[in-house]
Amino acid sequence: MKKVIVVFLLFTAVIGATLIYLTLTKPVPRAVDLLPESTLVFLDIPNFSKAHADFATTELYALWHEPEVQAFVKKPLKAIREASSNAGAPSDAGSVAHLILDSLQGEVFLALTHVTILPSFSPGLILGANVGHKRIQTTAGLYQLERRLKQTYPNGIFQDKKYLGVKYAVWETQPGYLLCHASFSSLIVFTFGEDTMRDAIACYTGQTPPDFKRLGASAQFLTVGQHASKNHEFLAYLNVNEVLNLVGPLMALSPQTSGFYQKLQRVQAAAASMTFVDGGVEDVGFVTYSSSAPKPTPQTQRKTLSLTSPDTLLYSVGSADLSSIYEEGMQSLSQSGSAPVMLAVGQFEQTLRTRNIRVRDVLQQLGPEFAIIGNWRSGARTPDFAVVSELANANTLRPAIDDVMNALKQSALGNDDTAPWDETEAAGQKLRTVHIGANLLAPTYTVTDQFFILASTPDYARELLTQAKESKPTLATSTTYQQSIKRLPASGSSYGYADLRGFFEPLYGLAKSGLSEIGSNDYVDVAKLPQSETIAKHLFPFASVTVSEPQQVTSTSFSPVGKSMAAVIGIGGAIWVANEFGPQIMQATMSALPKGSSSTAAPWAPPGNQTAPSQTPATP
Repeated sequence: MKKVIVVFLLFTAVIGATLIYLTLTKPVPRAVDLLPESTLVFLDIPNFSKAHADFATTELYALWHEPEVQAFVKKPLKAIREASSNAGAPSDAGSVAHLILDSLQGEVFLALTHVTILPSFSPGLILGANVGHKRIQTTAGLYQLERRLKQTYPNGIFQDKKYLGVKYAVWETQPGYLLCHASFSSLIVFTFGEDTMRDAIACYTGQTPPDFKRLGASAQFLTVGQHASKNHEFLAYLNVNEVLNLVGPLMALSPQTSGFYQKLQRVQAAAASMTFVDGGVEDVGFVTYSSSAPKPTPQTQRKTLSLTSPDTLLYSVGSADLSSIYEEGMQSLSQSGSAPVMLAVGQFEQTLRTRNIRVRDVLQQLGPEFAIIGNWRSGARTPDFAVVSELANANTLRPAIDDVMNALKQSALGNDDTAPWDETEAAGQKLRTVHIGANLLAPTYTVTDQFFILASTPDYARELLTQAKESKPTLATSTTYQQSIKRLPASGSSYGYADLRGFFEPLYGLAKSGLSEIGSNDYVDVAKLPQSETIAKHLFPFASVTVSEPQQVTSTSFSPVGKSMAAVIGIGGAIWVANEFGPQIMQATMSALPKGSSSTAAPWAPPGNQTAPSQTPATP
């Protein structure tokens, strides 16, 4: 009898061990195999550990760990922690966050599978994280979290359930707000709502309806994956078709958004991916269109490079249909719903009709190449920039451009008694300048045999004219520019280049000057601002190219910070500029806005002779 019991126990142990082994070694599902083809939004980090290790090789990571930078951010980080604690965050939130990040070993994703509006708003959110070999620690952490939630929400409902043989937990801290979690091998999955969790379990167990199609099998999503950056660390996917099914009717009914909705209807999906490589960040954006997509934009010849110099800091060039852009812009403004804007547009159109001027006909003769060129001379407070377009039949077009610019000036600033043109010559070409506000801008335009040039100042217009006439070395001869563009795809319909180090140093000088006037506070210690050289040594040029093909467009860029971080920096910079130069910008803007009558424009104070030879030192 004892032998039978021993054999039975051994047999039970073997069966139990086998079941545990099969459970723990079951392949970890991919996110795209748990999501339906109709998923609206999908954010994915394929391998969190790899992404973290690769990020540690970037210049951005090195900059953050500079001793000067760490000394400067110590105070604001402390203030943020104290504010979080006062707002109710647990005192050990930092250590909890560290434990969570340490547990992320493989894929991490977030998706919005659907949105239910009636009878109540309910988003199908699903979050997943592969914890790898730290599954036991993660399970223990979830038990601790559940215990805390039970203490915080004593009236909450906490249950353990099973569906299709898979256990999952339901935390209902408040009526109607259900957070579920389950383990799919080492993939920990959280969902908002029980239905979303059951859908994920059905995918995991292979018990979906026969007509169900996973995101990973979607031809549209597979196309996106093929055009993502190689070995990408992050992928964002937007199913535009499905999103429009939700918000499209509302957009179509609104005059302000109906035109935008018609354009979006051509788009099927959009995606963005990111890779940490060669000390920088490579971003790839991809858009797929339906059969009604516009024709691909032709390759840009970059003729406007002839106006640049080897030290040019900004050069963005592409092909543009200015006439269509103008038409759409005026239509949007006329339907903006803002009475002052609509009135200004109407007055401008009336001025054009009175003078028998057809802006669209003029714009059709400009392009197709369109460029923005910029620089920041040493010692100058603000950068110089210019908008340039190639043209044909310059002799015929000059009078028409003058008529359009006269009408625009009269509508915006007033007649010649209020805001006269200041006409000069340079390199054999006539320059026309109008002064705005407190000398913040002095827009100047000229027409050469090849280009229409609209510059921020007459000094910069003269510099561009001289550069083109004397055929001096251009940005194309710069080794830095060549290396930046070389790493990107060829045959681009548009290109972008910005010397971030060249722009940063004067901009940082202005920022330090502004902060010194504000002084130190609870968040910033001005005395600990890092040296300009400490930050600048981690910067290199931003370069981008867009390749337009039938029914798809791919945009690739490489920079030290990446597009996402650049957007944050740009927004922060815009806020600072608004605070620093707000009054001057407002004065210039108010002076430039169209008036009800050209005779009521605010007079400008002559700022000095801007058309004389520049007194600002040239960039060395």
